[in-house]
Amino acid sequence: MSHELIHTALRKQFGKQEAIPKVALIDFLREHSGNAKPSTLAWRLHELTQAGILTRIGYGQYQLNDRPIYGPDLSPTLRKIGDRVKAELPFTTCCVWDTRILADFMIQQPMSFLQLIEVNKEAVSSVYQLLQEQPVRIDRKNPAVYRYDDWLLLSQRGLPSPNPIIVKPLITEAPVQQQNKYTTAPLEKVLVDLIADSELFFAYQEELPYIFQTAFAKFIINRDKLRRYARRRNRVDMLEQLLRQVLPTRH
Repeated sequence: MSHELIHTALRKQFGKQEAIPKVALIDFLREHSGNAKPSTLAWRLHELTQAGILTRIGYGQYQLNDRPIYGPDLSPTLRKIGDRVKAELPFTTCCVWDTRILADFMIQQPMSFLQLIEVNKEAVSSVYQLLQEQPVRIDRKNPAVYRYDDWLLLSQRGLPSPNPIIVKPLITEAPVQQQNKYTTAPLEKVLVDLIADSELFFAYQEELPYIFQTAFAKFIINRDKLRRYARRRNRVDMLEQLLRQVLPTRH
């Protein structure tokens, strides 16, 4: 059972209960896990805690997190690109998202946003060529398409165009999530990418602490997934420093 389904079932059974005993949670997991071993049930409880669905509030006591699990609303442009890449390059992983999702986490709003198309490294040129030859037309306009490296060079001289489409290599082992039939970026990936790709996301660096603080306040964040991806991108120290800054309590 996925974390989303477990979260829904937990809310249905325990509702607004202030404190949930560990034994009650183990019984709940046993009902939904068949004949799982006690060690397996204990590990699943640990996973739910690390995923942020449950919070440990004392010895043998837990609290259900009532924040939702993040799920972006993909734009028509991203959906069209996802469909096109899947049709033409069916064996290529294509993760689509844009920086408009950060608007709810910020005070100052950037003048432009970035539309990210992340694909296997070896497919970057093919996807770029595909979007050049078959441009995605939205509101009678064809958004400009750039390779990631080209965008970085051009952006140093000023923004080449508003709301660009950027084709970027997808980091191996990067976390992704399914949104209906599309592959997109979970919040854990977005937050780490903001740290790791500071040149690409330069417009968001000043508000990075506020973005993190607001994201943690609004949504469930899987901290294991967050740290694992930060380790993959060699940004664990920067992540931990930021977490200590925005989450004063134990994290």
